Amino acid sequence: MQDNKTLESPPEVQFAGVSRWLKENLFSSLSSSILTVLSVAAVVSVFRAIIGFFISPEREWTAVTYNLQLYMVQAYPESDFIRVWITVGLLIFLLGLSWGFNSLKEKVIIKEWCDGLLKGISSFLFIILIAPTSVDVEGTTVEVFSNNTRYICLAVGVGLILTVYLLRKTYPKNEIVRDRISFLYLSLLVGSIWIIKVPTVTFTSSNERVDPDPFLPLANTTTIPWTIIFGFMIFAYLIGSFLKAKGKDSMSRLILSSWVLAPLVIVSWIYRKPDFGMSNILTLDIPIAVTFSILGILAIRTLNSEKIVPYQKYITYGMLVLSIVIFFLPVLRQLKILFFITWLLVSVAPTIANSKESAKNLSIVWSVTVFILVLLMRGASSESLIVVPGSSIYGGFTLTWLIAFFGIAISFPFGVILALGRTSKLPVIRIICTAVIELVRSVPFITWLFFGSVMLTLFLPKGVEFDEVLRAIVVTAIFSSAYLAENVRGGLQSISNGQFEAADAVGLSTLQRITLIIMPQALRAVIPPIVSQVISLFKDTSLVAIVGLFDLLYIGSKVIPNQSQGANFLGTIQENILFCAIFYWIFTYSFARRSMKIEKRLGLGER
Repeated sequence: MQDNKTLESPPEVQFAGVSRWLKENLFSSLSSSILTVLSVAAVVSVFRAIIGFFISPEREWTAVTYNLQLYMVQAYPESDFIRVWITVGLLIFLLGLSWGFNSLKEKVIIKEWCDGLLKGISSFLFIILIAPTSVDVEGTTVEVFSNNTRYICLAVGVGLILTVYLLRKTYPKNEIVRDRISFLYLSLLVGSIWIIKVPTVTFTSSNERVDPDPFLPLANTTTIPWTIIFGFMIFAYLIGSFLKAKGKDSMSRLILSSWVLAPLVIVSWIYRKPDFGMSNILTLDIPIAVTFSILGILAIRTLNSEKIVPYQKYITYGMLVLSIVIFFLPVLRQLKILFFITWLLVSVAPTIANSKESAKNLSIVWSVTVFILVLLMRGASSESLIVVPGSSIYGGFTLTWLIAFFGIAISFPFGVILALGRTSKLPVIRIICTAVIELVRSVPFITWLFFGSVMLTLFLPKGVEFDEVLRAIVVTAIFSSAYLAENVRGGLQSISNGQFEAADAVGLSTLQRITLIIMPQALRAVIPPIVSQVISLFKDTSLVAIVGLFDLLYIGSKVIPNQSQGANFLGTIQENILFCAIFYWIFTYSFARRSMKIEKRLGLGER
């Protein structure tokens, strides 16, 4: 037997020095030196031009800062802005709760963190060094970045580099929790909104615009709410960390349910400000909820009885026919939806409620779901008290995020169902799912948007009408589900037959085999294309402007550049388009980075 030997790690590669590194990598020969000099000159010239474009006096960035409210919520009345802040606060609170509960308390070596800071500060100093002192404006040289300002920025940058370098040398091997670093950055960001000053459009007593625009601090209506929301996020993070430390793993389902429920509550109650009557809830909604709860509980408890088992298939088909008939009858919209989900319950209850404990749990879930759905439908179907100039209370980034979020959330289950249907052994289901996928994918998204805006009402029963936003969400979800189905189908094809055989060998039902064995592996294999589709869908929301909706890009490209009342921003299309591009890039880049972390955590692409 061989003796166990202690394996020693290879020695750390020592840095040979800046001069040697430059000689070996950039100036190893005459041709390499020439290419290095030309490349540096080209990079500096390009960056100087970009920086000069941004800081030129010709750029009227007040067109962006003055219209940030328009960008975010379009024409939502300021008197009801508390609802906007409640919406943001609720989502940030859930974000902090999820962050704290799911945090791995990953640690990073201070030396590595400092290396990243040094790179960032060095990039800042590079921009300061190459920034042009003056630019040409209509044949006149105008100073845009004085040398005194440059020296101050360089001094601050050098001071930061020395501070970080000392920290790096003092604690080279110490570790710090990555979450603390994130909170440090967020604290600096929130703190900066109290001290920074931005060019602000102001008017004299005679209603004339002050030129140039003075630099003023942000309004308290912005700084105070963001500070309070940041405090709520920290509080939620601590709660999530506490629950995780106490081993409350069951809270993960509650947090996930909150993420599903919160957007629905926001859209139906918080943001809409519905005009509802308590009498309608007491005399109509609650009796409907109680009735369907009782019907669902009876179905759960009787469908697995010996006398009913032979007729389960006929009961399911009969419930499907009944729900279709009810959908086309002139009855309450709540009844149409409740009959449909009752059919879903009848379809899955025999498989899920196969024991007394599971039947009890499903009954509780069903009753709670029915009551929540009835209340959500009451808020969504009531008239909104929010008065706006257009036909929709949603606009700007709110509309962009609303369509993207619900489009993705709805398309995911439908895409999975279509993928499973296309791979089904039943010819009818396979043909229908294949036809739907190919039909949707063969027509451009713009055409489907026109179809949803103009033709969708022709296919709905009398009395059923959707507003433009809901039509756009439905079309987006259907279009996205077709592409998602193909991605999921690719993941299903990557699974070997041995997985199916193993699931059958242990006696798993079809539903258990799909949910516990097949789909987790299939979805794991197609995370990159799914994230790519999410990013594409987020950007494609800008196409809804074609059907008359005011999204973020439409406001930046059409509304603000034609703004002449109050402040005159005619022709400021470059500034607004650049702002929209940066805005989209921030979110899409965040999606991509998060996807990379998930792939790394799951070991995707590793052997």
